[in-house]
Amino acid sequence: MELLDLYDDSGKPLGTTIERGSKFENGNIMLSIIFIKNQDGKFLIQKTSEEKGSKYSSTGGHVTHGEDGMTTILRELKEELGLDIKENEVESIALVKHPERPCLINLYLLEKELDPDTLKLQTEEVDSVEWMKKEEVLSLIDDCKFLGSHGYLFKKYFNN
Repeated sequence: MELLDLYDDSGKPLGTTIERGSKFENGNIMLSIIFIKNQDGKFLIQKTSEEKGSKYSSTGGHVTHGEDGMTTILRELKEELGLDIKENEVESIALVKHPERPCLINLYLLEKELDPDTLKLQTEEVDSVEWMKKEEVLSLIDDCKFLGSHGYLFKKYFNN
């Protein structure tokens, strides 16, 4: 059972905890998502496992009870990709209110050179990873092959 805290629209905790997947009437759940970019301007994009829908996405997950956004994204990098990243390597981009759901998203950027073949993928969630040009990512988003919230953030913050 995964517990999630609820937040107001500005990210302030409401003091309410729910079970993940349960319905709630007031507040927002919170996610953390990170895009990894190399010196060539390519993004490390993962294809989710079949159990997760075989969509393309970046790395991310729910901010669980008692965590903050940075703790969550460092945990998700370790779980999904096997990466030990330090907080000072990660740039916080924005806290974004999802346009259609009661959800806040911490958006981060990691600029780092990585060899995808050396990553330890969490096979329950991640099928594969590869470096992609911005245009390739945008094409996946336009073809509805990219997770919706991840695609929304990519277009809003990295499509310049």
